[in-house]
Amino acid sequence: MAKIGRNDPCPCGSGKKYKKCCLEKEEDLSTSSYDKRYFELKGRNAENFVYDLAQQSFLTDWCYPNPQWDDGKELCDLLVVFGEIAIIWQVKDLKRQENGRYNQGEVDKNLRQLLGAKRKLFDLKQKMVLHNPRRGDEEFDPSNIKEIYLISALVGEGEDYYEFVKKIKNKTIHILDRKSTGILLNELDTISDFIGYLKEKERFLSSDIKIDLSGGEEELLAYYLINERSFKKLEEGNYIIIQEGFWEGFIKKPEFLAKKEEDKISYFWDFLIDKAHLSKEKNYEIVAREMAKLNRFERRIKSKTFFEGQAKASLEKKNIFFRRTIPDEGITYCFFYAKTPDREIRKNRLAEICFATRGHFKENKRVLGIATEMDILPKHSFEFCLLDFPEWTEKEEKIADEIKEKLGIFKNQEMSRFSDDEYPKTQT
Repeated sequence: MAKIGRNDPCPCGSGKKYKKCCLEKEEDLSTSSYDKRYFELKGRNAENFVYDLAQQSFLTDWCYPNPQWDDGKELCDLLVVFGEIAIIWQVKDLKRQENGRYNQGEVDKNLRQLLGAKRKLFDLKQKMVLHNPRRGDEEFDPSNIKEIYLISALVGEGEDYYEFVKKIKNKTIHILDRKSTGILLNELDTISDFIGYLKEKERFLSSDIKIDLSGGEEELLAYYLINERSFKKLEEGNYIIIQEGFWEGFIKKPEFLAKKEEDKISYFWDFLIDKAHLSKEKNYEIVAREMAKLNRFERRIKSKTFFEGQAKASLEKKNIFFRRTIPDEGITYCFFYAKTPDREIRKNRLAEICFATRGHFKENKRVLGIATEMDILPKHSFEFCLLDFPEWTEKEEKIADEIKEKLGIFKNQEMSRFSDDEYPKTQT
C-alpha cells in the first residue's frame, strides 16, 4: 500500500487532512488498519442513525451519545434520561453470515454490554458526568431514576428471524433491528408514547404466554395501537401468532392516514418545547420537560387550543390581553396573549395570571403558562412560566384574589374544551 502523507486527504473520507483525522504521524496504511477504521466508521454510522432518530423523538436535552466515565471508558452508545426514566441503548451494525444470521457471539456481546452498563450505573449507583449538547457537563445521579429500559439495536443488514426480546437474570432487553428502530421512533415520537409501549410490552411478556411474531417488531406495534395501546386481548390465549403484513395493512387504513393529517398541528407543541430550550432562563429544562410529558395526541389537543385562543385574541378590539385556561389532570395550562411590546411586562403579567390560576383551580398544584403576542404576526416571541405550589395557604389565596380583582379575571368565566379522536372516523 502507498504511504499517506500528513497533509494528504484522509482516506477515511472525512475531508480532513490525514494528520488532523486518523493519525498524528505518517504510517503505512495496511489492509488491517484500514479494515479496523472501516468497521469503526460503520459502527459510528449505526450509532448516528439511532441517535438522530432518538433526538428527533426525545429532543436534544435528554439524549446523551457515548457517555464516558472519568477513565475514558464508554458506558453505552446512547443514554436517554427524562426525569425518573432512563433508556440505555447499545447499537451494533452486524453483517449476516452465510446462513443469513448474525454471529451469535456479537449479539451476546451487545447484550452483555447493556447489562454491564445497567449494573455499573444503577445497581452499583456510580455517579458520572454527562455532556449535554446544550447545557454542557452536568453530574448525573442514578439514584433519581425509577424506570430503566434496555434496548439492543442491531441495525445491520437484518435477519429473517430474530428474538425481539430477551430475558437475562430477570432483566428484559428489547431487541430491535434497523427497520423496527426507525418505525418505533417515528411512530412513537414522544417520550410518553415510546415508554408507554415498552412498559406494556414488558408487562405482557412477563406472563407465560408464548408468542410467535412473523416479520418484525412493527407487527406487534400495529396490534398495540389498534387495541387502544394494550396487549390485554392477547392474554386470552396461551399461544399467540402475529403474522407478517399486519403493520402494512394498519398504515393503509383511512383512520391511520387521518390521524397523521390531524397530528400535523401537534408539532407546534414540539416547536414550543424547543423555544423553551432556547430561552435564557436557568431552569428552562424543567419547563421543557413538563411540556414534553405530553404524548402526541395530547400535544395535538393543546396546540389546537392554543391556536383557537390566538384566533379569538386577534379579534379583540378593546382588551389588551386575552387568555385561555385548560385544567388537566394534576396541572392547569394557561395560554396568555398580550398587546404590549414590552416582553418584561408580558412576562410579569403571565406570572400573575398563573398565580391566580393556581388559586382558582385548587385541585391542580401546578400551572404551566405560555405567553405570546395577541395579534397574528409572521413571527412570534414566547415566554414560559411553571408554578409548582404543593401547599396553598390563606396568604396565597389572598394574593390570588387581589390579582383576580386587579386584572378582572375569572369573572363569568366561559369554559371551552376540545373533544377529538386520536384516530378520526372517516366516511366511506
